[in-house]
Amino acid sequence: MKPMNDLRAEIDRIDEELAHLFARRMEIVGEIAACKRAQGAPVFDPLREQAILGHVAEMVGPDYAEDAQRLFAATFEISKARQQRILERDAGETPRAAAKGCVAVAGLGLIGGSIYKAALAAGYEAVGLHHGESAGVEKADFVFVAQPPEAIAPWVRENAARFKEGAIVVDVCGVKSEIVAAVRAVPKDGWHFVGGHPMAGREVAGYANSSANLFRGASMVLTPDADAPAAVVERLKAFFAELGFRRTVVTTAAHHDEMIAFTSQLGHVIATAYSRDPAVAEATGFAAGSFANMTRIATMDPAIWSALYLGAPAPLLEKVDGLLSRLAEFRAALAAGDRAALERMIAEGAEAKRRAIAAEESDA
Repeated sequence: MKPMNDLRAEIDRIDEELAHLFARRMEIVGEIAACKRAQGAPVFDPLREQAILGHVAEMVGPDYAEDAQRLFAATFEISKARQQRILERDAGETPRAAAKGCVAVAGLGLIGGSIYKAALAAGYEAVGLHHGESAGVEKADFVFVAQPPEAIAPWVRENAARFKEGAIVVDVCGVKSEIVAAVRAVPKDGWHFVGGHPMAGREVAGYANSSANLFRGASMVLTPDADAPAAVVERLKAFFAELGFRRTVVTTAAHHDEMIAFTSQLGHVIATAYSRDPAVAEATGFAAGSFANMTRIATMDPAIWSALYLGAPAPLLEKVDGLLSRLAEFRAALAAGDRAALERMIAEGAEAKRRAIAAEESDA
């Protein structure tokens, strides 16, 4: 073992080198800030940060990965703050259009990341927040909580005192009744909460798969309480139109959960059940569009979707029971060789789909 003084001397040399590297890093940060200002690019780049943190963990190994990631995460925050100061200091040198307002997004997965990118594209200042972060939320006109169902109300409660007067807080979770009830109990000092659910998504998750164009032509569902000011709902409608949504549907939390159990959750249940058939392993060479359509959403995130199912189980149970009843009817006709019954059920399904298409087209 080396003498302690020798070890300390080695640490001193490392610290001196780190200090010089840190100073050089801050110089480069300033240069990057100038580039971002010239390009109109955001200060925050969560995809790059996530990639660097992952690389850091690989470089140092499992024994030091967590500590190294915390160190680099702190460095990122210092760098972003420095860039922001530089941008604010130099803002008067080159006139540019003022941002329409500020949007904060807590949770940067597929939906949160897409809201963040769409808001920037629409001319808003945007603040992206990872898990546990809240810096910048106090200046936001719109705050979007894009977190797992069980985390939404606690996050709102923890940050309630930070929201500015007039701010509109919206969650974007796929279940509403439980979340709206929980947030309703949070004291509100001049800010407003409205439950929300963007009817858009992909079969993949994460910020890397998010897009500013994800909401083009989609519906946004809002579930305001009965006493929510009409002006708040109208502001949200206008905002979502700027993000590319084609329509905003206003309904109750309970009706939302009933409809989403059918239009979204039941389809995912069917995809999972279908894909668990052993024949899936031998489908190559035998599959075409029907197989692709049935299995596309089966690659869903288990943690996210199990939480959504259990967040409002009653409506989904009702829809599953209805499906089982219709399947039993189909099975009975098949077993009995009842062609007339099979034709009737197929025709009823086809007609129902045609009516749905017509309704969609008439609303276009």
